[in-house]
Amino acid sequence: MILSSSVNWGLLENIDDTCGTSANTFPIKGKIAKLNDALHWYFGLAEKNAQNWNADDTNNTSPPIDTQNIVSGTNRYKLSAFTEEILEILKLEVDDGSGVAKALYPDIIDSFGNVIGNASGQISGYSSDSFDDIYVNASSGIPSRYIKYGDFIYLDKKPNYNATSGLKAYFNRPATLFSFVSCQGEADDETFTATAHGLVANDTVIFEINDTGTLPTGLSANTEYYVISTGLTSNVFEVSATLSGSAVNITTDGSNLHFLKTNKEPGLPSSHHPILYRKVSALFMSANNSGGVYNARLSTLLPELTKDERTIESFYARRDKDLRQRLTPKYSDNR
Repeated sequence: MILSSSVNWGLLENIDDTCGTSANTFPIKGKIAKLNDALHWYFGLAEKNAQNWNADDTNNTSPPIDTQNIVSGTNRYKLSAFTEEILEILKLEVDDGSGVAKALYPDIIDSFGNVIGNASGQISGYSSDSFDDIYVNASSGIPSRYIKYGDFIYLDKKPNYNATSGLKAYFNRPATLFSFVSCQGEADDETFTATAHGLVANDTVIFEINDTGTLPTGLSANTEYYVISTGLTSNVFEVSATLSGSAVNITTDGSNLHFLKTNKEPGLPSSHHPILYRKVSALFMSANNSGGVYNARLSTLLPELTKDERTIESFYARRDKDLRQRLTPKYSDNR
């Protein structure tokens, strides 16, 4: 199910139908904000219940793997220095200096400086290795362990070598959100400029402005337009009111203009798409239920949302079953 469609209902249309709202009573920018909240909620549940496979938004074009360079003498690396946002590290590897990747064992902060006692409960001392001993005052060598603390990854050894992309993280990452992209109308040639806009011919878009902006004359608010091949480059596009039609004639540039690609689908199983519009509808109606105006609709919707949560949890818990079904080798008496 795509975000929005004037022909076949998309997420936005289903939200309005469920809530009994319109673009005026529930503005598109508000719907997008709550859809993004719903995506975070969905993948939070998915990651919590996933077992051997990590839960990843299918709109991503590369796997959730990222690297940093290993710098000789440095054993502390900033987590946010990875290119992608990392929610949870699943595995960390380090180059051993010869180009061979070596898996690192994760430590936790509670494993250091623990109290040592005997069976009668008497304290006899503390464990010898502290966080400072292992990670702050680390000796040189090839790391074998790591600990994440705050926004930093510490290695238990200071590598005595440099290695390009030598620290590799496998991780969970946030959902790919629906987002408005800033653009500039150009009335003199009926184009819109946006660096690396990523649009292709026949994509559909709507245009929005912020509170102080103005739409270019010739565009209408809350209206779907088609990207056309005429004048299309990586940074420039034109739109038509109809599929493969002529460019819309804009007579002013407008200001503080943004576009939203509306034929984008959320990156989760298609059978789960209705979960998103039900979640958004519940969020909106619960927050705007003054005088109980939405009581009847919510009484129908909330039980469905409870079922939706169970559906997400069950799906991600059960989808790894092929990894659990192992063949047990049977040895022959003639071996």
